[in-house]
Order: sequence, then C-alpha cells, then structure tokens
Amino acid sequence: MATPAAPASEIVLLSGHDLRRLLNPRVAIEALRESYTALAHSRTDQGRSVGFMIQGGSIHVKSGLLPGSHLAFASKVNVNLPDNWKSRKLPTIQGVVVVSDAKDGRPLAIMDSITLTGIRTAATAALAAQFGARKDSKRAAIIGCGAQAKYQLEALRAAFPLEIVRVFDIDAARAEALASACSTPSSPVRAAPSVREAVVQADICVTCTTSKLPVLTEDLDLRGCFVAAIGADNPEKHEIAPALMGRARILVDDIDACASGGDLNHALRAGVVTKDQVHADLADLAASRKLGRMADEELVIFDSSGSGVQDVAAAWAAYQQASRADVGGRFNLSGAPTE
Repeated sequence: MATPAAPASEIVLLSGHDLRRLLNPRVAIEALRESYTALAHSRTDQGRSVGFMIQGGSIHVKSGLLPGSHLAFASKVNVNLPDNWKSRKLPTIQGVVVVSDAKDGRPLAIMDSITLTGIRTAATAALAAQFGARKDSKRAAIIGCGAQAKYQLEALRAAFPLEIVRVFDIDAARAEALASACSTPSSPVRAAPSVREAVVQADICVTCTTSKLPVLTEDLDLRGCFVAAIGADNPEKHEIAPALMGRARILVDDIDACASGGDLNHALRAGVVTKDQVHADLADLAASRKLGRMADEELVIFDSSGSGVQDVAAAWAAYQQASRADVGGRFNLSGAPTE
C-alpha cells in the first residue's frame, strides 16, 4: 500500500505511546502474517542478526528487508540487561529501530524499540498460536510477568476467546499486579502459586522469562497444549526442558536463530532432537505449506528467538499508519530550516 511521501530529509519520530496507538494486536498480527507469507516465496529475504555478549547481558542488532516487496529496510539495536531493573530501575531491554526506504535510501523513521519489540513479539506468538493451538482454546497461562506479559495477553485475547488466564512469576507481587491490572469480567486473570498450577489444563502457555534454567520441566503434563517459548534469545537463556522439546511438535520463527540461541539450541545439544525434526517455520505455516497441529492431544512448542523480519514488518506497518494519521514527531535530518 502506498504511503504519502515525506520530504526527503524528514524523519518520523515514534514514541512508545505512539506505537501503542498505531499498532493494535490485530494490525500487528496481520502485518506479520503478510510478511511471513511473502518470506515463504522469497527465502533470501530472511532477516539477519548479530549478537554481542557484554557484562550483565547482551546486545543484539536485528535487521530485515521487507519480504517480497522490498519496500523498506529496518534495523534494530537492542541492549538486553536482565538485572537492569533490580540494580538501576531501568528497563531490561532498551534500543531504537530505524526504518529506511529500500528503493531510494531515505531514512524514514526512528522509533522506540522497547514498545515495538513487545508488540511484535506478542503478535508473533499469537500468529503462531493460530496455527499451533487448538481452535477452541480458552485457557491460557503466562509464565513471567515482566513488561512482555501484558503484550502477550493482549495479543492472545485478540486471537482467541480466552475465558481464564493464569499467570506466574517468581516475584509473586508482580504476578498479582498483572492479574489485577488485566482481569476483565469475561476473561479473569489469576495469579498462580507455581508454574505447575498455572499450566494445569492450559490450552496455550507463553513463557516470557529471562531464566537460565527450564521453567517448563519434563514432569509437567502439557498434552494438547501450545507453548510459545519467547524468552530464550541467546545461548545462556533456557525456558523449556530438552525432554519436553523431544516429545513435542516443534515450530520456529527462524530455525538458524533458534538453533544457535533459543530453546532448540539446548535440545540439540542434549541430543534429544535434530534440526530435521523441526516441523515447520512460521513462513511455511503462514503460506499454508504445512500444518502447525496434527492432533488435539499433541504438545506443540513454538520456539521464537525474534528476527529482523518481525521488526521490519511491524515497523513498516507503524510508519504507514503514522503517515496516514499524522502521528508522531517530525525531524529534519539535514538540519535545514523547515517552513
């Protein structure tokens, strides 16, 4: 879809507040669906990622060319410091996203990475759930009640008629706060005292933690559940026990990224799965080349490490919406005075 042309040196500046206005879950999910469908027909458009380990965390640079159309390019620089809130009262993940016109090279937008990452990560999990979860899913569990949890809940509610949500966090007060803030009469949220009690009879489970040890262990009964494992984005993080991966149908967003830094990485190193046992990636699912679930009782695990495809899809959608609605600030990069 054509977007009104901006002056050659004008950049759109989008805050987290702007992005929340522009990218509701349904808009974000649809943008991702379109991009992954295009990616299935143009595999060379897969995003690229570079990671650096630093004291206390990591830095990730994720870049992507809008699959198929090649209208836009986006690059995101994120610094991920799991102890940041505890030690400095700052967010775990901070960064910026830059969007450029891939046809003429113009920088188009700079936007907050914290919010964009939250929205696109949740939309990715919800999109995968539409392929991997049972169609009548009504019970959800969210493990980890940090900033990502609310985005996950909003996206799941946009995709499924959830009737009950249970949440767990090692910080019980944080779980209680999420439950209090997000409960509705038709979809109550309850804080659970343990992971086991959170996931019992869950149709959908999202793990969004910074854990270095599995939070879903092999003794849990997760038959029929769809699990979106989104917390492990580097080799040190670990949310899903390898034995669970070994008995699940495995879906991924990016097989190489998951194999090097996601929960798939741990399962591969434990020798319980091989890359050939990964059933499908999100592009195959979006293009209807493969099915995400084959039987009601099987465990389906979606391992998501994040990718530049997700970032460029969400960022391009946000830029288009902002241009049409005249949302966000404007900055002349050349420094020339504006009339």
